[in-house]
Amino acid sequence: MRIVLGLVAVAALMGATAVQAASKDGAAVTLKAAPAKARLIQDGAAWICKDVTCVASAVKSQPALRACKRVASELGAVSAFTWRGEDLSADDVTACNTAAKAG
Repeated sequence: MRIVLGLVAVAALMGATAVQAASKDGAAVTLKAAPAKARLIQDGAAWICKDVTCVASAVKSQPALRACKRVASELGAVSAFTWRGEDLSADDVTACNTAAKAG
């Protein structure tokens, strides 16, 4: 039941920007292009995408840059990334995209 409620909440946030959608327990990413798949399970987090915005209502504690690299390797190049309420800097977003391409 909690998962269903979480997915409903995530779907309700899909109209918000990545920064607005991410809570202190969740994450959001704005991609440079729409991903090939609308859903992704990564490290136990359920990512739901609409257009170029993807959100996960609950994510595990790990370094934001590491999480960005893992998500970008599956969904594509990132233009903004918020992890547990923390926005990655422009330099970190660049590092994320570079590492995702190399992986």
